[in-house]
Amino acid sequence: MRRLAHLVSALAVAPLVASALTLPAHAAEPPGHVPVWDKGPGGERYVAFGDSFVAGPGISPQRTETGRCTRSERNFPTVVATGLDVNSFVDASCSAATTHHFANRQVAGSYVNAAQLNALSADTTLVTFGTMGGNDIGLVQLGNDCAASATTSCVPAPGTDPYAAAFSEVRDRLVAALDVTKQRSPKAEIYVVGYGTYVPPGGCPATFFDLVSPAEFDYLQSQIDRLSDLLEKIAAEEDVAFVDQRDIPGAIDHTVCAWPDQQWIRGINEFGDGYLMHPSSAGMKAIGDHVLTRVAEERAKAPDPGPTKAQRLAALKAKARTVRAAVTCQQKGRQVRARVTGGRGAVTQVEWKVGARRIGVDRKAPFVLTARAAKVSRVRGTQRLHVTLRDQELKVVRTLQPRRPGCAR
Repeated sequence: MRRLAHLVSALAVAPLVASALTLPAHAAEPPGHVPVWDKGPGGERYVAFGDSFVAGPGISPQRTETGRCTRSERNFPTVVATGLDVNSFVDASCSAATTHHFANRQVAGSYVNAAQLNALSADTTLVTFGTMGGNDIGLVQLGNDCAASATTSCVPAPGTDPYAAAFSEVRDRLVAALDVTKQRSPKAEIYVVGYGTYVPPGGCPATFFDLVSPAEFDYLQSQIDRLSDLLEKIAAEEDVAFVDQRDIPGAIDHTVCAWPDQQWIRGINEFGDGYLMHPSSAGMKAIGDHVLTRVAEERAKAPDPGPTKAQRLAALKAKARTVRAAVTCQQKGRQVRARVTGGRGAVTQVEWKVGARRIGVDRKAPFVLTARAAKVSRVRGTQRLHVTLRDQELKVVRTLQPRRPGCAR
């Protein structure tokens, strides 16, 4: 009965870690991200993004300044930062973070976490990109749903996919955040980190008092794998490194079904040291060591002579073809917004013109320009967005002509 009570208690706490938090209208602007340490200019400068699977809720000791971000001093970014003896270390991760919080601030109790991308600088040399996306999909909530009843199943009906829209949105935000990372930190090595093996095939129904069936265990892990596969695909498309936690040696023996003192991912937890369906301190150490191994592997690769100028120009033109633009009405038609996406980190400027008149220019990602609808509607001529993409000395300009929205005609 004690273990059952502990499971019920853990299930009640876990959604608090995974729930998205929004900022009250009266909240102050958050301060910038404060480095865990900074030994001065130069050297390795490391930034870690992520959600609670990165932050380390329930793992002592906790960093006192982070409120409900619940960042542990033993989380895997700290293992990486220590292992590489980095000169500067910024941990921007926060429990409950979604991909929305790459570009937007987040409330975590009394602490306001600035947009995670704001931790970047031109001097950043290393970025671990996640894990991120699990809270968008609702992986912890899915686990709770699977354990909620022995008579109902969390497995959807054949032919249905309740998470299709969420996965699509996650993909768009992850790609956009990678583009901004490349733009703001052009010298940085980027490592996209996937999720791991949380349950073995068939799970362990008896350990969970038969509340979770083998089919439910397998479905839960299948969605975790689906998210990891998506992260791996994005990393390949964006030409950055991928860290697959499923490749950690011995991980299958340290899932939620292992004995509590052997769990790298917490199941029914008699010892504290991590939340349900989250890494323990031992799990964080295994993850951090695996990231360090991947960094060493990537850095040991033979230097690439690099593409020729013609190849770089062709690649820049290919990036230009991915640029998309939309001009829409905002604030009930009082304002017009022009937004440019894509470009895979190569966009350096967007100029918005109507006829011969310049409406605005933006030189920093994300590229969003606004103007009063009345101002735009008075200008005659074709609406154009001139998008400049650069690769060192090479430049390509793509001109787009999105339709004028109704409020600006």
